[in-house]
Amino acid sequence: MSDGTLRTLDEDKIFLLDPTDVVIAEDRPRQRKDLGDVQAMLASIQKYGQLLPVIIDRNKGLVAGGRRLAACILGGIKVRVIYKDSVDPLLLRELELEENIQRKALTPAEEVLAVDELMKIKKQIYGGTTSGRAGGFTIEKAAELLGKSVGSVVEDLKLADAIKQFPDLSSCKTKSEIKKAVKGFERVAASVEALTRYEDQLKREERFVLVNRDAEQWLTGIADSTVDVLFTDPPYGIDIHDIAIGTGGVTGGTVTATSIKYDDSEEKAKKVLDAIIKHSYRITKDNGHALIFCAPSHFPWLSEQMKAVGWLVAPRPVIWIKRETGQNNQPERWFSAAYEFILFARKVNSRLVIEGKPDWIQCDPVLPSERVHQAEKPVLLCKELLSRVSMPGSYVIDPCMGSGALVEAAVQLKMFGLGCEELSDIYALAVSRLAKLKKE
Repeated sequence: MSDGTLRTLDEDKIFLLDPTDVVIAEDRPRQRKDLGDVQAMLASIQKYGQLLPVIIDRNKGLVAGGRRLAACILGGIKVRVIYKDSVDPLLLRELELEENIQRKALTPAEEVLAVDELMKIKKQIYGGTTSGRAGGFTIEKAAELLGKSVGSVVEDLKLADAIKQFPDLSSCKTKSEIKKAVKGFERVAASVEALTRYEDQLKREERFVLVNRDAEQWLTGIADSTVDVLFTDPPYGIDIHDIAIGTGGVTGGTVTATSIKYDDSEEKAKKVLDAIIKHSYRITKDNGHALIFCAPSHFPWLSEQMKAVGWLVAPRPVIWIKRETGQNNQPERWFSAAYEFILFARKVNSRLVIEGKPDWIQCDPVLPSERVHQAEKPVLLCKELLSRVSMPGSYVIDPCMGSGALVEAAVQLKMFGLGCEELSDIYALAVSRLAKLKKE
């Protein structure tokens, strides 16, 4: 078919043309440059015929239908064409996007970006929907047009926004990968934002505050909804000094490098826990968390009491595995304890910072010769727990701070630590320990 013949034809009539005569402009916007499943399209044309014509202009320039054209070139068969002299570029792009999405040969990133662009074009042409306005192009109409569910279209639009914000997501092979990566990028972005807030807040506040006071008295004075995380290691109520194996291997002997002891009776433990439980929900923010070390025998009771004041409590404790033989006065009769319980609770609106972590952590304990407090927890363990639930700039409170390990962990993670210790000797140890952080 010659140029002269083509130019005399009427619009909207379908003609056969040698596919190699069609001119493809280099600057045509495309969702992808590779031809993808052209072989499959050729097989479909050979079996069913070319159902939709390729659209060209009077100069044989390709307007829409590039994949059908490529299939005809590959098969060496005539292509059915229809020409349009004047077509709105917006309508042409609309047509091309619909074809691209429906042929399901795009990468996940290309697909969601195409859906997003199509929605914008449709709204430009047909109008959007607003409150009190009927008609317009809706997500429901997009779902019907594309053969997708409404939820799928909504998800595509969200993923498209994420890809525009984080272009590296385009390399993901599946939508599931994109969603997982989005969470990672959002975590990084949230961390950067949190660090900025922390640096700004640091200009006005100390990184930590330590008080030498009874826990109940101190907690009573804490304002409502001011704390992000309640993180504490209260007495276990197991008379630890009577059963502990000290640095010399003697039960009830020298248990720490300082030999300082504290009241670990059942009565004292219950009193402290009652005070913590009473104020825990009130002082924490709506998205707050609570982490409380506890004796296995106290976990069921503590769990029920925390629920009673409003907390959502994990049914199983977080387990700290110590990777060494624990305390055992009768090793010939009993297995040695090498783990501890940590109660984890959250409020309705709270979310984990790091998702998918197991409910156990393996970490070496502080060596007896290096402990300044019998129940001292390793800072590394405390940092791991805190990093799962809170961001830099968060406020972490420990009403039973002991030697200050939990507060130190918070400060190292660029959080604000608030600690309370009743015993003056132990309080002095915490002050000495954390004073070093002020010099850093």
